[in-house]
Amino acid sequence: MIRSTTIVLLVLLSGLTGALFLVKHQVQTLEKQVAKAERSVRSYRNNLRILQAEWTVLTSPQRLELLPRPESLAPLSGGQFRRFSELPDTFAALYALIDEGRAPDRVTRVSADRARKLQ
Repeated sequence: MIRSTTIVLLVLLSGLTGALFLVKHQVQTLEKQVAKAERSVRSYRNNLRILQAEWTVLTSPQRLELLPRPESLAPLSGGQFRRFSELPDTFAALYALIDEGRAPDRVTRVSADRARKLQ
């Protein structure tokens, strides 16, 4: 009777030892992942502080007053806009090369036809 009880307890103890080892290994793996995530968060926070300090310096009123002000900037007027049909045909030379069969490798007849349809 004592021998069968001892064998059962040893098997149970071995099973519990194996389960404890697996749980310990999983916990160590999770702790490594948490430590890596914490390092990453610290790095991002540090970078954020640096960028905020840089932004503060770049947008300070004292610095902006020293920058030259462009004189030529003005709002757009209606005369500055053009219709697509008024633009020069910049694809004419490319169309000629395609029609002659001397187009660059990356240009095909299909892409030229599509470009013509867009005009």
